[in-house]
Amino acid sequence: MTNVKPDNNLLSSIDFNNLEIEKNIDIDIDKYIKEFNVDNTDLDLIHIPDNLEASIKIPFKEVKKEKRKNLRYKILDLILVFIILLPAIGVIYPKVFIKVPKVYSVFENINEFIQIDNLKSFIGIGKEVIEGSESSSVETIHIKEKEVVKPKSNNEAIKLIHSLANTLVEAEYKWQCSEVTPKTIDLALEGVEEIKDDYDRMHLRNSLTKWKSGDFSNAVEVHNYVWEMLDGNVGKAEVLDKDKIQRILNEYY
Repeated sequence: MTNVKPDNNLLSSIDFNNLEIEKNIDIDIDKYIKEFNVDNTDLDLIHIPDNLEASIKIPFKEVKKEKRKNLRYKILDLILVFIILLPAIGVIYPKVFIKVPKVYSVFENINEFIQIDNLKSFIGIGKEVIEGSESSSVETIHIKEKEVVKPKSNNEAIKLIHSLANTLVEAEYKWQCSEVTPKTIDLALEGVEEIKDDYDRMHLRNSLTKWKSGDFSNAVEVHNYVWEMLDGNVGKAEVLDKDKIQRILNEYY
């Protein structure tokens, strides 16, 4: 058996490396001990709240408060957008405010002044649809007597007569119908004086005077007369609505 003599140089090298590793480990341990060591002075500074449960809820309350704050801001933004868009909606679709006569009158005048209906027609929106057709999505607006106001302009006078005439005739399309009563006829007669053209004013005054006495036989002619004045292209009247006229006669004449 051959004895192998150990290499003293190799042993020395291994021992040295082991010593270095142990030294590094000791250094790391001392470092970690210092990092995790809490001084008694630091411990004294730590305060535990008397009501720990209430303290825990504080962050959650802050989160809820922030959420409510953000919600209020969102609601405020929506209100501001609505306020900004409302005048634009009124100018484009004044009928939306038909239940508020004064506001409706302002928006209708602006609409007429800038000829918004012609603009909508030019760009292909807001086209009138014949009432009663399968594709019709427009409902006739019925205006009660108390909602009818005295016209203050040429355009308002013509539109009121047209709206009253719509109630008395059968037509393929009606945007709105005003209730025909002695009072609304009187308002229309007062409004006739606002019509600028002498012939139109005289003709419509004579026509409405017949209505005042209960004679609605000329309603189709009156409807189509003012309908053309308003540049109508859909909704020409064809015949009288005899049932409606009879109900008016029974109630007021």
